[in-house]
Amino acid sequence: MNRRSRLMGLTALAVALVLVIPAGVAAKGTGGGGRPGGETTATNNLSFPAIAVDGFAITALTTTALTVPYTGTYPGLTADAIATLQATGPWYAQKTTGNTWQAEFQNAGQVDVTYIDWSDNMESVSPKLRSPFRIEMVLFKALDTPMTAYTMGVLEYPSSANELQGTNGTTGASSYATVISAKPGLVVQYLGASVPAALTWDGSKWAEAAAPEPVAFAPELNVGGKYVYGASSGGWKPTQAGYYRITFYVPAAGSGVNLALATIANAATGFTPPTEGVATAVIDVANNLTYIDVLVTTSGGGGRR
Repeated sequence: MNRRSRLMGLTALAVALVLVIPAGVAAKGTGGGGRPGGETTATNNLSFPAIAVDGFAITALTTTALTVPYTGTYPGLTADAIATLQATGPWYAQKTTGNTWQAEFQNAGQVDVTYIDWSDNMESVSPKLRSPFRIEMVLFKALDTPMTAYTMGVLEYPSSANELQGTNGTTGASSYATVISAKPGLVVQYLGASVPAALTWDGSKWAEAAAPEPVAFAPELNVGGKYVYGASSGGWKPTQAGYYRITFYVPAAGSGVNLALATIANAATGFTPPTEGVATAVIDVANNLTYIDVLVTTSGGGGRR
């Protein structure tokens, strides 16, 4: 989803876990410095349940190994947050050789998505001209049978590119899983000084809008161990002031991801609809897509209204 992605408390997701993550902390970075031994070659571990669709590959782990405890100084955290971590540890950091764990995952041919969670920054902050803007969203499925998730905590530099998270090895039952596939795509198109009353979808773009802008967008396993869809390489940099439409779409054929039954909601608030902001996401059921229209400003303004 990071991540929309302030880091999601599993309590808000009706999960029987206790997360020692500061309230409002985001989980958008790739994980950061200060790992034991300076390790940077290991990958993030899956901590939140996932449903893989369209043959998306998740390699199953045969063993869990928590052998390298975190011994850092918790940079960027408050004294209260540090005390909580110390009382519930030891903690084992992501991207550390010797630390491997994996939440439960499933493979499916088709999934009806329950919730679409666009990132908080897209809903609440207007992009600034020629400045990087993070694009991220998460698809969630409400589960009939809960799946196993790992407790996660923020260990370093919350809400930054160097954020580091880890687990204390405890698990619990999650009532939700993310839905992940490599088939969906993202298109960013300039609309102009206003949003047209009607636009026609041709299967990969809005026909009346400007040509799609280059944006690298793909599934990613974020620092919190959750599969999200995100724009990499620094995000998207708008080149003109005015309105843009950012569209997440599922191909008309060849994908089992169904958005028709989904609703727009914020996972961090227990999957309640967004109630304030500068942009509102929409689901186009007929075309199996979701989009959000953002206003690019020269000043980068646009805090919450």
